[in-house]
Amino acid sequence: MKKSKSNNNYLFYHVISHLIVFLGNIFFGGKCLNKENIPLEGKCILAGNHTSNFDSYLLFKSCKRPIHILGKKELFESPFGWVFKKMHLIKIDRQNSNPEAKKEVLNILHDDKVIGMFPEGTFHKDDILLPFKPGVISFAEKSSSPIIPFVIIGKFSFRSHPKIIWGEKINITQIKGDKVKYLEDVIKELIIKNN
Repeated sequence: MKKSKSNNNYLFYHVISHLIVFLGNIFFGGKCLNKENIPLEGKCILAGNHTSNFDSYLLFKSCKRPIHILGKKELFESPFGWVFKKMHLIKIDRQNSNPEAKKEVLNILHDDKVIGMFPEGTFHKDDILLPFKPGVISFAEKSSSPIIPFVIIGKFSFRSHPKIIWGEKINITQIKGDKVKYLEDVIKELIIKNN
């Protein structure tokens, strides 16, 4: 019964995410490389660069499991706020500390589910990464969750064929020194390698 209830909770997510992928495939023609690096079970954090409001299309296309993506609170204040809520987005106030959101993220990870994060904190049109915020590292350490890095390359326009490339799993607890910079360097290297 518990499993059935969980599936019902994600029914809306599955319908909408599949619809987004279907439409995205027609309009953008996106590609996913190395998506086998995403674990099929167990907790993990998907973390990468943020290039557009359409980035989630490539995340949905890559991952067979529901992704709980962190999103700015302004999304929930729009007429489509109810959609973002039913898609299991986690509301973040970028100007405050968000204790409730942090607790929700850790609960999701402790429940062996998937979190999606953009360490830059916002999207921008430049190819240069913004400095990473420490949230991804903090959540990974507190929950002992692996990080699966990704990079999105290309623009989102008609038949532009943007692509998402997945890197190898990072066990952040095994990394010494500045872990935020380490993750940032991994993402930068993936961008350089695939441009």
